[in-house]
Amino acid sequence: MAALMIYGCTSYTARLALEDAASLDLSIILGGRSENKIKTLASGLNLPYRIFELDDAGLVDASLKDVKVLLNCSGPCKHTAQPLMTACIRTGTHYIDIAAELDSYERALQLDREARDARVLLMPGCGGSVAMLGCLANYALERVENPKSIDIALHVAGSISRGSAVSASEGISNHYLKRAEGVLVEEGQGATLDFELPRRQRSCGVFPMTLPDLITIWKSTSVPNIQTFVHVSAEEHTFPTGSSQHMPVGPTERQRKASPYHAAVVVAGEDGSVREAVLHTANGYTFTAKASLEAARRILQGVKRTGFQTPADVFGMRFVGCVAGSVTR
Repeated sequence: MAALMIYGCTSYTARLALEDAASLDLSIILGGRSENKIKTLASGLNLPYRIFELDDAGLVDASLKDVKVLLNCSGPCKHTAQPLMTACIRTGTHYIDIAAELDSYERALQLDREARDARVLLMPGCGGSVAMLGCLANYALERVENPKSIDIALHVAGSISRGSAVSASEGISNHYLKRAEGVLVEEGQGATLDFELPRRQRSCGVFPMTLPDLITIWKSTSVPNIQTFVHVSAEEHTFPTGSSQHMPVGPTERQRKASPYHAAVVVAGEDGSVREAVLHTANGYTFTAKASLEAARRILQGVKRTGFQTPADVFGMRFVGCVAGSVTR
């Protein structure tokens, strides 16, 4: 059976994915850099494992030689995506990850031609907001002719994991990006907008934030003007302050169930028409773990596209519903 390797297997999201993996009958190899932690995890799950750093290309290639799909959960992905993507191209291994940082997507764009030539799929963000918002945007676009702009907002609910806090702290900036006439442009902190996020019984103020969907939605849709926003409920203390070392590893199952995610999109057409849609789905960590495994399972069954792709490109807009969620309007 073709193997799936989960690299960074002791991370919070990877452990969530491993909880569901047994039901999918996947052949899994654990991978990472911390031998003691991985050996203990592998023993408990009765799974094979491989230990390798990313600065030794020969060792990385040898570790991937019989791996068909690599799921990178080792963050921040801005440090791990490039060496693993290039190794996957060399070894003919399909690459997916759970990156929230823009770096993975920019690197995948740069490596698109090499990946196509090697018949390798590069899919950063196989779960999380990229799958959620990409599917939602494509749903809304179905009834808009000649779309000119997409404004899309994500409601991030509940607490975040220690790893997410570290990644977020490295990406803090006083500026944000948006896509204007097809080009990514930088702006100062913009004003908040009001989006209707149903089930909250009111419109919510959202603030502009640079999300990787500025790359992935543009790639899937070719719509020239895209802005991404986030809503955080103040009472939920989603983004903690202080050292991440004192944070819990991640939210508990009970906390995740109590904090589902929502998203809203507004698509405007050249003729002045407007199409709105909303998404209700599971907590982001639950969704990412399930979506990543489902993406890996489908890729193991056969890849029809190679190079840099998005979940919406490869699996269609209904992928979000197959994992957890419903789109309305």
